[in-house]
Amino acid sequence: MKVNGNIKNIMTLLTVAMVFLACEPEEIVTEVTVNVVEGPGGSISDLPYVKSGFVAASILSTPTGFSYFTNYFSERPSGNIDLTTGNAASFGNYFPQTIYKFLAFGASLDTENLELSRYAVDPETNQITRAGAIPLSANLSQVLIINDELGVYTIFDTPSLFLFNPTTMQFIEEIPMPNAVQVDVLPNQTNSYFHIIHRIQDNRIFLPLTTNSGVSPQFYDAEDIYVEVVNLNTRTWEKTAVFSQATYPLTRGMENPMVDEEGNIFILTQGQYSLDFQFGPTAPARSRPQIIKIPANSTDFDSDYSFNPVNFIGFENSVAQLCTGAIYGENGIAYMVMTAEADVPRVNELLAKLAMGTITDEEFNELANLVTNSPNMRWAQVDLNAQTAELIPGMPFTAGFSYPLSYKVDGKFLFQTFNPNDGSNGYYEYDPATNMATNVYNIENGGVATHLFVLQE
Repeated sequence: MKVNGNIKNIMTLLTVAMVFLACEPEEIVTEVTVNVVEGPGGSISDLPYVKSGFVAASILSTPTGFSYFTNYFSERPSGNIDLTTGNAASFGNYFPQTIYKFLAFGASLDTENLELSRYAVDPETNQITRAGAIPLSANLSQVLIINDELGVYTIFDTPSLFLFNPTTMQFIEEIPMPNAVQVDVLPNQTNSYFHIIHRIQDNRIFLPLTTNSGVSPQFYDAEDIYVEVVNLNTRTWEKTAVFSQATYPLTRGMENPMVDEEGNIFILTQGQYSLDFQFGPTAPARSRPQIIKIPANSTDFDSDYSFNPVNFIGFENSVAQLCTGAIYGENGIAYMVMTAEADVPRVNELLAKLAMGTITDEEFNELANLVTNSPNMRWAQVDLNAQTAELIPGMPFTAGFSYPLSYKVDGKFLFQTFNPNDGSNGYYEYDPATNMATNVYNIENGGVATHLFVLQE
């Protein structure tokens, strides 16, 4: 068996291949025409777009690639819904990276242009439209809106933070980070910032680094976490915070920043999904999920704080632990989706072959699929202070590796779920006040559920 950088491509394909489980290829909506509308001056509330309602989204495989569907609803959708009729639109890409009021921000809708795009609902068509854009020199990595006048974004493999006005969609300034850590230990290694954290208490931006090379199996090619610190008051880069023996500081969801009321920053690190060939409870801590912390009033990590919530709920023996989709609630409580079921016997059979060196390429691909894309995860509540975790009652098992999207709306939480075994393909709402979760909707036509964009003024 050949084990090399192709494993990473295999993993990506396996993740996307889940979409086929909910396909209706003949139901393709013609891609809508989108027009650039530059934002006028004045307040964001003056922008001429729909300011209430819901946009449900999905991804659907086709013979030529993938279509992203969106459908606007004036009232919250419920029951079984169809995203290919009514106010439906389809795009070559629709993956909002941040939501702000009645606007969404992400990469280009057409996959052809390098730009930071703003999406909104057109009041004439009730469809998602491109509502302004800023051209970029590389692919968008991440974007976060601070307020009506200020947003920040990063672009691929570039050690800078960029500022813009989300109302007018005008570029403001580039803040270079000349002494930021750039890992260069493997060929073609890239260094990007896919997670942006704003700490309002001191108006600083924290940028966890993702460093990756196409020649290795894993998604993160270092053994430590590096976080760049930028002061928005002075608009300067300040330093690099380092946490040893943790890897891959992403949530794979909306990349929601986890900052508590006092200004403590919590970062979920993924580990390596066993792609580094470190399996089970004997794997080093860096290979497994961890939550790490930068305390309030500090720009350095607390070296004594490291917490694995998957271990706490009793799955320390899992071959590959997954923990994704993190979002902060209040009073030290966060939510994320994590491994919550023992490995199926077939995983152990394939691991034995791997250990003996007799596993075939086909069997290795099967093993990778079983440990990452199986619906063996559940949404959980995590107490960041007590360092405890418990599964949320009423939530189904889900394949939380692909689209672990989570939103906070009016004190409640919306969690994406996808499980082809029981037909779950949509969203659940969780109310912390009652500790109850209820199904919001399931998509019956249009592919696999992705975003649920709640428009608010």
